[in-house]
Amino acid sequence: MLLSCEHGTECGACALLEREYDAQLRLKWSRLGGTMNRYDSLKRVQLRHTLPSPLAAGYRNRAKMAVGMSAKGGFRLGYFRHGTREIVDAPGCRVLVPELLETTRALRTFLGETRGIPKSLRHIDLRCGSDPRKQHLILVFRDDKPPKFPLMRLLKACPMIDGVSRHCNPSAGPQVIRGTIEPVWGEREIWVDSDQHRLRVSPGSFFQVNLGMLPAIHGLLGQFMTGGPTLVDLYAGVGTHGLALGRKYRKVVFVEGTRSAVADLKATLAAHRIRTGDPGDGPAGPGGPGGPGGPGGAPGAPNAQVIGTAVERALPRILDARPSDVILNPSRQGVLPRVLDALIDSSAERLAYLSCEPRTLTRDLDHLTKGGFQVQEIVPIDMMPQTLQIEALALVRRVKRPERRAAGPGGRGAGRGRESRSGGPRSRERSGSGGRGPGSGGGRGRRS
Repeated sequence: MLLSCEHGTECGACALLEREYDAQLRLKWSRLGGTMNRYDSLKRVQLRHTLPSPLAAGYRNRAKMAVGMSAKGGFRLGYFRHGTREIVDAPGCRVLVPELLETTRALRTFLGETRGIPKSLRHIDLRCGSDPRKQHLILVFRDDKPPKFPLMRLLKACPMIDGVSRHCNPSAGPQVIRGTIEPVWGEREIWVDSDQHRLRVSPGSFFQVNLGMLPAIHGLLGQFMTGGPTLVDLYAGVGTHGLALGRKYRKVVFVEGTRSAVADLKATLAAHRIRTGDPGDGPAGPGGPGGPGGPGGAPGAPNAQVIGTAVERALPRILDARPSDVILNPSRQGVLPRVLDALIDSSAERLAYLSCEPRTLTRDLDHLTKGGFQVQEIVPIDMMPQTLQIEALALVRRVKRPERRAAGPGGRGAGRGRESRSGGPRSRERSGSGGRGPGSGGGRGRRS
């Protein structure tokens, strides 16, 4: 099926418009293969066919749009033209969930017809969960303090918005959201139904933009990671992947450094009566680690643990958990070398590395192969059809143990005194440049 868009040439975010979908999948397979071939350790690794999206259009559950002033003094709402700060109006965007697209059109009308809207409004961030008719809107202002805003008129114009937050960022830099997001009205979060869990997702928390891909990804993870004593979920976000596999393990350890995501994860665990050892925990319920359908923990032992700090700061605790399997889902900057070294030194036998950037994925996999791991296969994932964005899942198994080393700064041999080759803690789509096109892979730079 060929998909066209009236804004395709101007916007540029969906670079693969008007190509057959099978051809898009083959192109992404070829590009990922070319990146793998830069490393001798990956040249013979099996590269499976690209996992297709159930929807090639109307899949994206988030619209991050820039607001500007037109030459006539009115408001403009759209996406930045690729490589520029010029706003392209795109009322017919083909990749947005239809209900979100309807609300963006209503927002354009509202901005054009309503008095009292502050000219300091610079971005809007609109997204939905599993129910597309329950949407959350973040208003971003170029002010130190929140200005007056005609909120009730906005809600009347956009009936599918059931929660509004605001954020003030007077900085002229590309990072749109920096710091506190303040709830203003209605629901404070969206909800995503995934693998028998109802996940809470706050405005500051990352989540994947194509919800339809989660069942297939979790199916691949479940086939490879068959269970054991302890699963460690690194860069866990709101716990999506660790919760999906939790029934296979006696305990799941979640490591996440973003405060809002940690709060969301703890709320979801509590709602499903999954014990974490925190005061006030109840007994384990059927929806989580150690519940019926999977191995149970020892009497009185917690079924889950949440480590609310950056992964690189949690290395001693990760090693103490003695993981049998590990999931990694970092930002596009990839994983720090000292974290990879800690995994090499750990008890982990299997790793599943979910990435949104082939260059850092292959770099990190090459590092792991030099420490006794072997990449079994890599699966390209078409998380964002019509775009050049390539996600991938690498399935990695230990084939030998490294020689014992003296302990480094990270504890237990973790960290060999090397300088970081990549960025710091993840900074995902929630904190990226909010005005790039809706199909753009930018702004994650992970894990939503």
